[in-house]
Amino acid sequence: MKKCFLILISLMLIFSGCTTAKDSSETQANNLTQADISIPFITYYNEQDNKIAARLSYWDLTNSKIDFTDNIMYTSIPTPHNDFVEPVVWNGREKLVLHKIGTPEGGYREKAEVIENYTLSTIYGRDIEAKMNINSDGLIKDFDLFLYNENEVVEKKAAFLCKTKDNNNNEIIVGEQDIPSFIDYDNKTGEVTFIYKYPFETYFNIYVGKCNINDIEKIKWDEIKLDKAIETGGTYTPYPNNSMLVGSKYYIQSHLSLAVVDLEKKESKVLDSIAKRLKTVVKEGSFNPGFPKDIIPVGIYEDILILSVPISTDTNVDYLICALKNNEFLGAIHIENDDVWNIIDSKNNVKTEINVKGKNLFKKFNKSFIYFPFMSNIM
Repeated sequence: MKKCFLILISLMLIFSGCTTAKDSSETQANNLTQADISIPFITYYNEQDNKIAARLSYWDLTNSKIDFTDNIMYTSIPTPHNDFVEPVVWNGREKLVLHKIGTPEGGYREKAEVIENYTLSTIYGRDIEAKMNINSDGLIKDFDLFLYNENEVVEKKAAFLCKTKDNNNNEIIVGEQDIPSFIDYDNKTGEVTFIYKYPFETYFNIYVGKCNINDIEKIKWDEIKLDKAIETGGTYTPYPNNSMLVGSKYYIQSHLSLAVVDLEKKESKVLDSIAKRLKTVVKEGSFNPGFPKDIIPVGIYEDILILSVPISTDTNVDYLICALKNNEFLGAIHIENDDVWNIIDSKNNVKTEINVKGKNLFKKFNKSFIYFPFMSNIM
């Protein structure tokens, strides 16, 4: 199940993602200001003996440049049964969880976690892990929560189960048969958030459960009906690895576009204007890839959303990695088929061209594979 999720997203985006970089990557990563916006990401290099080295890189949005560092975060040796070189989760700083083929390096040797067994019972989010507990009927009864504060991990137990009615007025319990679409913990306010989706006969609802670490059993639920224009079901069903929460805005994949659920206003809409804006960054060609060129959330750093945008050339599909803040376009990395990266500013100008042919980068589906900070997953 987990592998199916990742393969599906890999086919569509090919991208998604600290010890010290140069002198101190953590210091650099924390210095995100209006004057200097730098996004950490992972670049993968082919090494000897089938080894892949994950090195820290930076996308300088202010100056439209890429800083490739020599700092190796971890190495992986893919196998025929496990080729997940990307992390399970990474927050762009010290939090790093790896698949079992990964070996932490440098400063991550002591603090990175390696997953040995895939139970599909642990959901990851920002500063939170939730382990499902199943009752004798095979239904989810509650979660063991691990909440990461600055200097401690607090363990709690909570049942995120929402009683409501279906189309035929029958009682249903949202959360007892499905994993959360997204979970989050704000360790500054103590707020815990669980987001679920539920399909009705003609529409989808989003259910948002919130509580506080100091009163974990007092869960408040909001029900938000998805706009009819938002494509749902199948590939477009919100899961931990294809949706993203930025503040109170929950971004989800929708057919050929991007949708957002505003948790505060309790409303949803398709962001067609943003989709159209992103499609103007690079002039498209005539190639038809045979699959929907969907916009997919692939990362978050601070309050900057990272999206993967497929772009047709005349012969193939390239990918744009686009950065948005408050739904405003900040810049893009255009990864071309000929191993050229164009770094584009907020006005669609190519400011830097990088030829990466000599770097021996690891590829997936003939594209340079890179990974941006992403804190949501299920294992």
